[in-house]
Amino acid sequence: MNIDIRHRFISIAAGAGLLASLGLTACDKNTEDPTPPAETVEVEAPPAEPARVYPEPPPPSEQRSVNFPALQKFELPNKLMVYIVENHEVPLVDVQLVVKAGTINDDLVGAMTASMLTEGTKKRSKAKIDESIEQLGSSLSAGAGEHNSFIQTRVLTPNLKFALELVNDVAQNPKFDKDALEKQKDQQKVAIKGEKSDGGALAQRLTQKLLFPPGHPYAPDFPTDAEIDAVTPEALRAFHDLYYRPGNAYLILSGDVTQADVQKLVESTLGRWKPFEGEVPPHPLEAFTGADYQKAVPTELAVHIVDRNQISSDIVIANVNSVARNSPEWEKMAAVTKLFGGGMSSRLFRDIREERKLTYNIGSFQAPQKAIGAFLLVTQTKETDEMLSALLGHIDQLRTTDPTEQEFKAAVDNMALSFPLQIETASQIAGKVGTMLTYNLPEDYYNNYIEEVRKIELGDIKDTAAKHIHTTPVIVIVGKAAKVKKQLKDVKELEGAKIYEYDTDLKPL
Repeated sequence: MNIDIRHRFISIAAGAGLLASLGLTACDKNTEDPTPPAETVEVEAPPAEPARVYPEPPPPSEQRSVNFPALQKFELPNKLMVYIVENHEVPLVDVQLVVKAGTINDDLVGAMTASMLTEGTKKRSKAKIDESIEQLGSSLSAGAGEHNSFIQTRVLTPNLKFALELVNDVAQNPKFDKDALEKQKDQQKVAIKGEKSDGGALAQRLTQKLLFPPGHPYAPDFPTDAEIDAVTPEALRAFHDLYYRPGNAYLILSGDVTQADVQKLVESTLGRWKPFEGEVPPHPLEAFTGADYQKAVPTELAVHIVDRNQISSDIVIANVNSVARNSPEWEKMAAVTKLFGGGMSSRLFRDIREERKLTYNIGSFQAPQKAIGAFLLVTQTKETDEMLSALLGHIDQLRTTDPTEQEFKAAVDNMALSFPLQIETASQIAGKVGTMLTYNLPEDYYNNYIEEVRKIELGDIKDTAAKHIHTTPVIVIVGKAAKVKKQLKDVKELEGAKIYEYDTDLKPL
């Protein structure tokens, strides 16, 4: 929801009308009317509205020491890697089986394969799976992300053996029942319709398509109903056989466990997972080179409009840059986005929302990806012209001018001081281990994280922004095309920009 509380000014014509209503018009000097002129009435000007003053933020707390738990690992004879992180504060274990294949390998089949894992196996019906996990006072979930698919549960330590048996069954023996698949297809169609009816989702989907080269796995098209209907149990089984193999997966156990306690448990359960002969296909990103990404960088100033009947405009300004998740410059770029639009103390929040009242939500972030990263700025507004002018001005300032000492310190303090809160639970720690493994980060990455953040200098903000935020970004707007195009005429920063229009299927008009 946008809040429109902009100050309006009385026009000259309206001001003249007001004076007339008060009898304050000038007298004709040639008049012979003997009536004496009315006494001059002085109207006191309204006091100027005081500038908004923000209280100084409270001083940061002292840095908590961080000792990221040691990562233990071993490999089973079937090539499944097992990672263990001990945390004995509570008798719980977070279990994550991760398969190194997701929607990046097949946007539709990859997602549906993962969602079908808990719909029944050759040994257990869906009802039996649900009953078994509920008896443990837990839950079992499966799904697919961009790079990985997963099966996850969290159980009391005494129940770990049964949990591993259940995870092993779900991973190895999915039934891919035809009737259950039809229900999944219906859910997939509903999800796509929901995305097409969400302006923000449309804006981000089109942005991805414009950022990356044609056919790139980070930028899939909307699947059609016909494509969804064409998915068969055999297609899911083929994807499963190709990618769901112990040599292409790893297990994370985080919590109240030791390697000595669990090694035999893992060997007797997931150790029975038989390797699938043959090679895993090359990673989809290997087909794209630096030259391919460079060709996708815009060389002209352009605005891409998705014509949709909505009151406010959803806006994304973005670009692809060289900061992949495992880049040495990741922390510097994260500091740039934190200072710029990463929270309530950020520059965009304080100016665009608090001062100018142009939006309720605004933020910038650096998308964690392999091979190459993306910078994104996301917001909504009714005042598209004012918003774009303000944002483009802010981007230029970010690239050319050093930040103040105060905002620089606030951004770096936020990154460093909040980190201990991100590794308090076994699930959080398991997530960090998953990030290290997904993006090939060093095993001591989180032990050194705060030190690396504290090395960032004030001058790094401008230099990093200038290097990785383009002067010709991708600009996507979802809203009423006629209204948006009219507003764009008042944005001097976009003078001469080309306009491209799309429907809600993201097809060019």
